[in-house]
Amino acid sequence: MKKQFFMASLVLGCSLFVACGSSNNSEEEGESEDTGVIENLNNAGEAIKGLSGLEKAMKDIEVQMNALKEKTPVSNDELKKVLPETLEGLKRTSINLGESASLGISSANATYQDEGATKTIEVSILDGAGEAASSITGLAFYGFNQDSERITDDMTEKTMEYKGQRAKLTEEKYYDKQTSKIEWLHKKRYLMKVQGEGYSIDEVGKIMDNLALGNLPE
Repeated sequence: MKKQFFMASLVLGCSLFVACGSSNNSEEEGESEDTGVIENLNNAGEAIKGLSGLEKAMKDIEVQMNALKEKTPVSNDELKKVLPETLEGLKRTSINLGESASLGISSANATYQDEGATKTIEVSILDGAGEAASSITGLAFYGFNQDSERITDDMTEKTMEYKGQRAKLTEEKYYDKQTSKIEWLHKKRYLMKVQGEGYSIDEVGKIMDNLALGNLPE
């Protein structure tokens, strides 16, 4: 509480210092200075609100991380059930399980491709349970809850509410090739990613819906 008050006071103090530093100017500049003081006070108020919001977000992350630390990571067999031999008509060409098991992290990823290699789907799962994985998931939890948008000539990236949960949606286009990706935190535990080359974001969203995630433990 003292720390929060100190930070808020510091922001407010700096704003007032900037606003009042030129108080010896002429009367003609007085009205402009008064407006500047008000604007800086408003900015300070917004900054204080931001500090309060950040503190709440960090507390939420801490609660989430502590809960995940106490849970046991799922087995490779449980993750393998989410990655079938075929997906959306594409054959599974590779699957990797337990690559980070030495760190106490349960994870899996699989690649699917058609015969002509014109379409590719990649699915990855990281279980946030356990000491190490909970830290990774905590950062993701914070990131997914921040509305953001970035647009370039060949890419659109948004973090938003999607299909009833927070997710990051990315669409890229290079010449005639389109790649779409959706990342989200399933059950506030599993860090998920589905990426499709040759797929629109809506098509990747349908793949996301069809994954067999229902049997994964909370």
